Amino acid sequence: MLTTFAQFGYLFWCLPSGGLLQRFPVAKLMCAVQLLWGLVLIGTGFAGNFGTLIALRVLLGALEAPVVPGNFLVLGMWYARGEQPLRTGLMYTGLSVLFTGPIGWAIGFLDGEHRWRAMFWITGAVTVVWACVVGALLPDSPVTAKFVTEREKAIVVDRLRADQTGVENKTFKREQLAEALADPKTWLMVFFHLVISIPNGGLTNFSPLIIQGLGADAQRSTLLMMPTGIVQTASSYVCNGGVFLCARYLPGRQCRAAWVALGILVGLVSSVFLYALPLDAFRARLAALYMSYFYLGPYVVSLGLVAANTAGHTKKVTVNALVFAAYCASNIVAPQFFRPGQAPLYPLGVGAVLGSYVLAALTMGLYAAYCWAENRRRDAAVAAASGGQGATGAAADTSFQDLTDKQNIHFRYVW
Repeated sequence: MLTTFAQFGYLFWCLPSGGLLQRFPVAKLMCAVQLLWGLVLIGTGFAGNFGTLIALRVLLGALEAPVVPGNFLVLGMWYARGEQPLRTGLMYTGLSVLFTGPIGWAIGFLDGEHRWRAMFWITGAVTVVWACVVGALLPDSPVTAKFVTEREKAIVVDRLRADQTGVENKTFKREQLAEALADPKTWLMVFFHLVISIPNGGLTNFSPLIIQGLGADAQRSTLLMMPTGIVQTASSYVCNGGVFLCARYLPGRQCRAAWVALGILVGLVSSVFLYALPLDAFRARLAALYMSYFYLGPYVVSLGLVAANTAGHTKKVTVNALVFAAYCASNIVAPQFFRPGQAPLYPLGVGAVLGSYVLAALTMGLYAAYCWAENRRRDAAVAAASGGQGATGAAADTSFQDLTDKQNIHFRYVW
């Protein structure tokens, strides 16, 4: 229940956090919210009643809202579209469970309520330290980076020119907000994140219960959950690494949607096994549960698509906010499919996961088809306008005008 309240805070603050990312320097904002997040987390360990816990969880969710969109804004300032998938995969993993698992197991030896309080104190302290590292080392943009020479700054900016996405612009533009809300790509990606996050919301909250239903006690369950983070990380590396290698060695081919489909297929098959295997097949069901976490790879690739296919700073922060609002809504709804009376099989929950994978695959197919058709239309329009000679010079002139992908005829979508 407390996890759900955190998602309400996240959902409530998604759009306002987009405005903050538009207005304030990204790195400084990221440092501030992570520092506050860590302090609130430590304070949660001192909560004395349920009402206080709810209020703090809502606040934690709100403070988390700018973090991932901010990470992608920073990534887009430094790396070209073909370079972003590998960095995204390295950034977005499930390796934290390799730390929280042993910590959770160790504090299981403490007495009474000190168990859950100690977890908040430890993780909060780690977050505060990390926020200080971010504040000290992360620049707001390549232009303000102290560790980059003037020549290197020019190179960084020039390398992004071909992407037609620009670097950063702090002026809020209402027309870009309106375009984001009217763009079919926005709502296809919002729906994709609404359904692809069902496995996250369901399995993250109920995997420990499933493992306990297979015979493990609560303390041992924290250790048995550790492989889920390894599978998530492997999924992120495989899918995003595959996109990166295809972009490097097959530059004329579009393959991101294909890697999304591959990751979805692995998660889909794993969910089928999780439902179909007999309850006494402990190891097989545990392996199926672990592989069901393969959804992270497609999810991260889709976040990269949002960053790569959205130009115009106001439009980008708006689309990011809507996508993460969908993520929050999904994580609020997903646990409701896992009914306590259906343990340990949870047929309704597993069925919801299966349905979400199918809908996610269909939605990504529609997204890819839209991008393909729009690229063909733009190629034809540019060829007609230039008499078949191209328009390289004109493309260069539009690179850093903070145009949206709709406004810039030279912008091409990746899919």
